[in-house]
Amino acid sequence: VDSAISFIKSSDATKIIPELTAKMQMASDALEFEYAAKLRDRISAIKKLGEKQKVVMCSYDNQDVFASAFLGDIACVSVFNFRNGRLNDKNHYFVDSVFDKNELYGAFFEQYYSRGDNIPKRILLDSDFSDKDLICEWLGKISGKKVNFVIPRAGEQKKLVEMCLKNAGDNLTEKSKSSGKEMSALNELSKLLGLKAVPRIIESYDISHTSGDENVAGMIVFKDGQPLKRCYRRFKIKSFMGADDYRSMAEVMNRRLFEYEKGEDEAFTTIPDLILLDGGIGQVNAVLPVLNNHKIDIPVFGMVKDSKHKTRAIAANGGDITVKSNRQAFTLLNKIQEEVHRFAISYHRNLRSKKMIYSQLLDIEGIGQNKAKELLINFKTIENIKNATQSELKTVKGISDINAKRIIEYFADK
Repeated sequence: VDSAISFIKSSDATKIIPELTAKMQMASDALEFEYAAKLRDRISAIKKLGEKQKVVMCSYDNQDVFASAFLGDIACVSVFNFRNGRLNDKNHYFVDSVFDKNELYGAFFEQYYSRGDNIPKRILLDSDFSDKDLICEWLGKISGKKVNFVIPRAGEQKKLVEMCLKNAGDNLTEKSKSSGKEMSALNELSKLLGLKAVPRIIESYDISHTSGDENVAGMIVFKDGQPLKRCYRRFKIKSFMGADDYRSMAEVMNRRLFEYEKGEDEAFTTIPDLILLDGGIGQVNAVLPVLNNHKIDIPVFGMVKDSKHKTRAIAANGGDITVKSNRQAFTLLNKIQEEVHRFAISYHRNLRSKKMIYSQLLDIEGIGQNKAKELLINFKTIENIKNATQSELKTVKGISDINAKRIIEYFADK
């Protein structure tokens, strides 16, 4: 499907077919006959599509094509956008907890076209749905033109819908394979750590600072082996100044559990099945008393790095548990450790960068915290402030003639 779509977008088989032919020959030479046969069929399909493409593309200049496939309560909606007779874009979207196309399409179209722009007059569908007339009327109102849903029964337009449907099915199959690997890794991790259940929700924490300066923590969440980024949270360490990773970790866990008890923030309303801390047994021992104080029982382990910053072992009360590098659990643990490290250190670097910018502005006579803040709100970067004229600087709240002049003089000497 991807090769056929690429062909439609480029309208040029002279590049795609030779590439696929070369791959087919290599597969045949390597005795990978099944793969070679698939490539052969793909080449044949593209050639046939090429013969018919002009008819398909010239029929309607602008139209969107939608089709959906289901696996359990997960759906994949595939979308092809044709503009000026060519495939302009294609995307697919996964939707959880839906069971039929009536439920899916009603909500999906409202969200997909909510901006009200770039709505074509013609929308192809793979099947009917109950709210079609209502959605059609709504699309007409927000776009200012008559919009029609069409379910083609035959011909080239039907073939486009079938291609879109196959694309949805292929993407759903790939997601299913990926989910299978992740669940296998979670099962493996559960056995490795001696857990009572598979850890579907995992929270991980890391501390980041520079010699105690801008001391922060990052919290990430993985659900079913995948990052759940809307539940990531950042913390500034508030209870002390300086560098103490154990104390920092204890503070963060205490604040996280207080938020759980309040029950207001989505990221904190669910207790995880497993907590992984970036560090060793020291971090684990710092956090366990906090959990006990809140009367919460969650398995906690540390992720111990090797010289290459890869997870080499899991720190537990009974000693380190070695993780073999050829196991799926190892891959998952490294993914989690790298992600929590990235999240925490990016926050730390961002704060340090802002502090350096503020300190530079505070060096200018007459510029305090409030004026420095207003300058950055208006100009975004030091470079923009440096290049601003005196009259432009004066438009900022609180910046006087003298302030503007001193800012220009300060940067002129740098």
